[in-house]
Amino acid sequence: MHRLARKADSVGALVGWLARRTGCWVGLVDPVGGVQAASPQGGDSEVMSLVADGLRVMRERRLRTFVVGESPGRSAALLAVDTPGPGDRSGSVPSALVLAVVGDDPLGTAAPADAGPLLGLCWWAQEAERARRRVEIADARGREAVLHLLMSGHLTTAHQIASVLAPRLYDPARFHIIECGADRRAETIRICTELTGGRAWIVRCPVHSDHVLVVAPATPVAPAPPAAPADARPLEAALTAGIEGCVVGTGDALALRDTAVGYEQAFHALAVARGRPERWARFDAALGLSVVVGRDGHAWADHLLAPLTGHVPARATDPDSRVLTDTLRSWLAFSSAATRHMKIHRNTLAARLRRIDALLGLNLELVGDQAKLDLALRTAALPRVTDHGPGAVGPAPPAPAGDGFGALLRLPAVQEWALTQLRPVHEGAPALEATLRAWLRNNTRLSTTAQALGVSVTGARKRLVRLEQVLHRSLVQAPNARHDLWLAMEILDRGETGQERPGAHRG
Repeated sequence: MHRLARKADSVGALVGWLARRTGCWVGLVDPVGGVQAASPQGGDSEVMSLVADGLRVMRERRLRTFVVGESPGRSAALLAVDTPGPGDRSGSVPSALVLAVVGDDPLGTAAPADAGPLLGLCWWAQEAERARRRVEIADARGREAVLHLLMSGHLTTAHQIASVLAPRLYDPARFHIIECGADRRAETIRICTELTGGRAWIVRCPVHSDHVLVVAPATPVAPAPPAAPADARPLEAALTAGIEGCVVGTGDALALRDTAVGYEQAFHALAVARGRPERWARFDAALGLSVVVGRDGHAWADHLLAPLTGHVPARATDPDSRVLTDTLRSWLAFSSAATRHMKIHRNTLAARLRRIDALLGLNLELVGDQAKLDLALRTAALPRVTDHGPGAVGPAPPAPAGDGFGALLRLPAVQEWALTQLRPVHEGAPALEATLRAWLRNNTRLSTTAQALGVSVTGARKRLVRLEQVLHRSLVQAPNARHDLWLAMEILDRGETGQERPGAHRG
């Protein structure tokens, strides 16, 4: 039995061992003849007919063992297999599994009878692992759903689901992205759960297979470990110390309604952290342009997005304005990876983008039009405070006359924002400005950027990675800073020439 146990590392291995030991066909079947494991695989019609006859007699007579022979020298021994757990072991109830041994002398050795209990134990362990995996997958999908709800602003539903799955969602929170390798995500989640005291919302990233996403309370989540009572390290430092080789990017402390902003901040910080010896970085806080334009931008954003937000599909089965808007947000952030983010087919994504193109009269292939839509969506999502008092929400201002987008870009605060965004390039790495301009001019396509610069694709990628460290923003992977950088360049170029650069649509 000890030798048998060493060989029985799975149900299939044990069934194969029995077949070799007895020289018979061996199968593990359910009471109606469904084969769960067999060796040799399958079985001829005579074997299966013999097994079916024996099972029928076992069901009718409520037997736990039975031997049936169709012709001299060929018979089938059927033995009920018990599995651990609650159940009737009196023998009056047939087992859910039956070991069938078919051959010239199926009872010639004691192996089948000896293997029965071990086979039941192996089967139970295998089924328990399958059940554990199903629960784990369901839990992971539930957590991913909560994250989607947070990023799309559905806070009430997100809180309701989180209260069932646990832990509850804390507000405000910091978004962390841990880059750890696809094969280390389970270990990373375990360590992160320990470091946060079980109070963080931890999700396997649905877009990047080597990322773990963490929405943690903005305040300290757990006392320092006993080994270091004076340790006041932020979570990102503790993570890199506890998870070998990982890289962590962290966003600002933000309200839960700004979870999507926190994710993008953490992604930009991750690009910076890859080039630092400590392997972690926090987002270099700077106001987004949508906050800078504020109330002045609401009228322009509403006017630009009106054909989309007011869209009513001709058929009930066609995507409505909310579906199209959510698709646009996802595509602007993740590009083609929006299919994984939204769990849709690439043809579905392409069809929706064509519909958005037609509704808005823009060209989503152009990074300039993408940047305008991204700014409009962010601006439209900002709270609208009227003159009636703090927190009062009122109607949007009237549609802007003339070039509303150009008027926004001429605002002094917007000009200052653009200078702040590009100052690291102008002052610290002017040689990289040509790379940045070529990248934006070629709609952030790496191959055409490389051609424009006269370098290889690898060379162009290296220059962009260098720019990431200078600008403290992600450029190579999505979500990246292409929209903010295009807007900053556009603002400064318009300030110098007084007109819009060619090749961009007006919004």
